[in-house]
Amino acid sequence: ETFIIEQTLPIPVSLCLVTVDPNTFTNLVVWQKPTGAGIASFNIYKESTQPGLYYNIANQLYDSLSVYVDTLSDPMLRLRRYKISTVDSCGNEAKLSSEHKTIHLVLSKFGNDNYLIWDFYEGFPYSTFYVHRYTTSNGWEVLDSLPNSVNSYADIAAPGDALAYFIEVKHPSPCSPSRANFNSSRSNKS
Repeated sequence: ETFIIEQTLPIPVSLCLVTVDPNTFTNLVVWQKPTGAGIASFNIYKESTQPGLYYNIANQLYDSLSVYVDTLSDPMLRLRRYKISTVDSCGNEAKLSSEHKTIHLVLSKFGNDNYLIWDFYEGFPYSTFYVHRYTTSNGWEVLDSLPNSVNSYADIAAPGDALAYFIEVKHPSPCSPSRANFNSSRSNKS
């Protein structure tokens, strides 16, 4: 008599987005939990100093909130790339997800002129960049919206109380990790 043992591999998972955490000002990795029996935890990976080479930075239990705050990454310094995987109750790991890359914003000031340049978000499709500016008189406001093919902006003769900027792209569909909502990816504030 022959027995066939059916092996089920862990269910793959995809990242929703990576963004800057508004509380810690470090990178925040967000995913939606797949439903299915056998997922014990998630492994979060970050790209190393070698392109395309990722290392495991954390393991988060399935019952935890499906976000990870990477307190060791400073979004003011550089961009970061992340991937994620599921791990089943036997310790088997699924294939790594596709990567998501943060938006990194650089601000140059010349007198009252502020020049912004940023890199492109990678991980989900978007059509528009939203340029946000903070002034003491108006608080945060959308200064302009630009097509996804443009990654620079000149705020000529900016108000003297213009203190900070950030760039945002909006996720094309709702991204609802357990017990929280995230609908966009934001750059560092410069």
